[in-house]
Amino acid sequence: MGDELPLFVSVNADEWAYLSRRLRYLESLVLRVVRNREGLLEWQSAADLEALRLPGLPASRSAIARKAAVEKWARVVERGKGGLRFLYHVSALPPRAFDALVARILDLPPMDTEVEGLFDLPAPPLPEVLPSNTAPAWVLPLMRIMRTEGSDIGRAWRELRHHTPEDVTLPDPEEAARVLIRLGLA
Repeated sequence: MGDELPLFVSVNADEWAYLSRRLRYLESLVLRVVRNREGLLEWQSAADLEALRLPGLPASRSAIARKAAVEKWARVVERGKGGLRFLYHVSALPPRAFDALVARILDLPPMDTEVEGLFDLPAPPLPEVLPSNTAPAWVLPLMRIMRTEGSDIGRAWRELRHHTPEDVTLPDPEEAARVLIRLGLA
């Protein structure tokens, strides 16, 4: 008999990914608890997730609930005054949202820093929603290029920088095509 003790454990890849994400969240949660922070929950409602405004999540609680249902997020039912509601496990969040949540938990002053009460960063601003009948500043120059030079959208997009002011943010080709289709111009 040799000096070896072979140990093999078979774990489903999805289960391993879930447990790894949960462990990462719990490690960050322990750090927050050590630093005397409260109010961190492992299960979040759609309203809680909406308030967090995490990247990669829809902006409304109903859209978050639909996404969770479609993607079959881990959930539990909570009974309250208003009836039943679903709570979603943080490890079920999309990767960008999960990483942003962990980053917020870990984004605290060092433990030896003395501050007069810890603070949270303000929530990021909501994206500006343009009315459906408006267009970005680059649409008119793009249309002029296409009309006067008789070029296709790809060539017109490449020429766009020379026909717009410096402060105008230019779209990528896919965004340009989407906006032109939305406006009925392509």
